[in-house]
Amino acid sequence: MRLQEHLVTHTVDQLKPLAALCGCRSVTRKDDLIACIAETMLSPTGQRKVWESMDELSRHALAQAVHNDGRFDPVVFQARYGQQPPRPKSDSYWKPISIPLDLFIYDGVIPDDLLAGFESWVPRPEPFKLEGQAAALTTMQQGAYELELLRVDTEHVGQQDLAAFLRLVDQGAVRVSGKTELPTAAAIQKILGVLAAGDFAELPDGAGSKEIIRPIGLVAFASAGGLVKPSRGAASSVLGLTDAGRDWLRNLDPELLLAAFERWVASDRFDEIKRIGALRGLNSAHTRLTPPSGRRERITEALSWCPAGVWISVEDLFRAIKIWQLDFDVEVNNAGNLYVGAGGYYRDYAWSGGDAHWRVVKGLYILAVLWEVLATIGALDVLYLPPEDADYEAEVYAFDETYFSLYDGLSYFRINDLGAYLLGQHEQYAPFTQDRPPFLSIDEDLVAQVTAADIATQADLMILEAVATPLADHAYRFDLPRLLDALEAERDLADALHHLAEWHAGPLPAALTALFADAQARGQVFAAPVAALTIEVRDSQLVQLALEDPKLKRICKLAGERTLVIPGNRERAFRNRLRELGYVVSKG
Repeated sequence: MRLQEHLVTHTVDQLKPLAALCGCRSVTRKDDLIACIAETMLSPTGQRKVWESMDELSRHALAQAVHNDGRFDPVVFQARYGQQPPRPKSDSYWKPISIPLDLFIYDGVIPDDLLAGFESWVPRPEPFKLEGQAAALTTMQQGAYELELLRVDTEHVGQQDLAAFLRLVDQGAVRVSGKTELPTAAAIQKILGVLAAGDFAELPDGAGSKEIIRPIGLVAFASAGGLVKPSRGAASSVLGLTDAGRDWLRNLDPELLLAAFERWVASDRFDEIKRIGALRGLNSAHTRLTPPSGRRERITEALSWCPAGVWISVEDLFRAIKIWQLDFDVEVNNAGNLYVGAGGYYRDYAWSGGDAHWRVVKGLYILAVLWEVLATIGALDVLYLPPEDADYEAEVYAFDETYFSLYDGLSYFRINDLGAYLLGQHEQYAPFTQDRPPFLSIDEDLVAQVTAADIATQADLMILEAVATPLADHAYRFDLPRLLDALEAERDLADALHHLAEWHAGPLPAALTALFADAQARGQVFAAPVAALTIEVRDSQLVQLALEDPKLKRICKLAGERTLVIPGNRERAFRNRLRELGYVVSKG
């Protein structure tokens, strides 16, 4: 709309203060008032004069609107500057006193004919940069008390836990609810049993899904990231590894983890909003939630703009998400069906005003994503308080619980090297390789002894138990029946033998390698055919390209001079990689 179109919607009483700011104090007729304002504001000289009369915050507000397609966003402005442009105190809330800024912005919008010339002289706001601190805080003030912050550096333990979880899945030991996709009570205890450092807090015996973080995060990430898939059942499903899960588990390739991360971001499976314990209305027939993928995209984009390697306050991240205009809706059309505390009559009065609703619904959702998923897989290090000690700032009425969610206490996070890689800040990631002394000794009778139980991880022991029979006192026996069982369960014997060689003090016994070779050969005598795709390549140089490419060589095999064979279930991965290299597979 043009300026005069905005002005004609105003009453005379609304126009008089604006005209007075333009120097027309004696004008009373509506047409004359509009003409006076238009004459001043459509003149470059008049515009500059009004600009010079504005306070600094009003100038910032106009600059924000000018360089935001003419739209003023009070939420963004409040997040950046901590207040709105000042106005003189009015006797009536409904009749605020006009200020020079009101001559530029009408109902949150700059008229088209005013905006046209502004970009050339109204300064562009400096980009907002989030700052962090190098040193981690050790305490945090909560009311009258100074409490100790708990710190967990997750980069190494997160990847260990993901590997251990996937090996547990490979054993068929993780069952999830068919309705919620959350792990069953028995599965939770099994997952907790293989975690390198347990959960983020001490747990009561028999802790359930409402009291844990890491096990839920592993299930959510691996499921949405395409590393595991459920076998369909009536009430519950057993998780199994996908090809992508097996591939990552075989060599912990960062590129495969990045692909899983990108699939998790884009997936609408498992909505973290349902993990906020105090939130009500989620299952209402009137509640329509937005796709989780859209929310995760906003959060991960905001994280990608954050500096890595420093500790960042979650409060600063909240501000940045608003300032960078990466805010999101949890409900379709922001309908307001979600609430905390008492329902019924009190529901509409649950919020104290301000941004309490934003903090409980969106803020805690952000914390759930950061902590339960990203910290669990090792992308973010965290500083936190137990939820019962945290005083999460969100003033609501009719709510008398101790805390809103398990995530109330997350106070600071740090994007580590793995996080920077997953978020696109680093092009490469060198996986952590732990320089461990040997902890396994295998004698000529093919009995293995774990000589340093404190060095072996749960993932290590699960690999060992998959190919050897556990005995007493950290001992294991290798034999042919056990290896044949492993082959039938689709275990990778070559991968297991590789790990055994890494852990063993000195060369592996010849009898062991011979046993593995015998089992491998016996497992190949009878083979069920696997659907495969043959690709004819017309250029021998491109055949060599496929066989040497780090991704394609894992997928295809050479059959003849210019024929490649690809397993049917890897066709899509093969085609996607070819597209990345600038080629496609034609039908002829």
